[in-house]
Amino acid sequence: MAKTEVLDTTDAATPAEVPAAATAKYDFTKLNTLAVVSLAAAISWVGAVAGVITGHIALAQIKRSGEKGRGLAITGLVLGYLYIAGSIFFGLLMLLFSLRGWIGADDFGPRQYGTYGPGMMTQWRN
Repeated sequence: MAKTEVLDTTDAATPAEVPAAATAKYDFTKLNTLAVVSLAAAISWVGAVAGVITGHIALAQIKRSGEKGRGLAITGLVLGYLYIAGSIFFGLLMLLFSLRGWIGADDFGPRQYGTYGPGMMTQWRN
């Protein structure tokens, strides 16, 4: 026959002994909605502009009303501006590479010349 143990629960913490911070829940009703929208929109590349706009509006509302969510709004602004700056940078980079053919390949490295086809040699000029 198997032995069963009985647990002694007399030393367990009663609900009155648990710190209030451990049982307190976050009050989402005091959170600014546009701050959450700013972060959610800025996470996606497509919504970066919406994240910046809603982030600025949310910061103004938070300053006026004292709601929570300032960190969310600032994070949405930073991500939105980073995505916009990255898009501009890569757009200029793509423009530079598209102009490469117009200004000549000599400016970017060796140009290949000769004839192409099966059995024909290709020469490189430096």
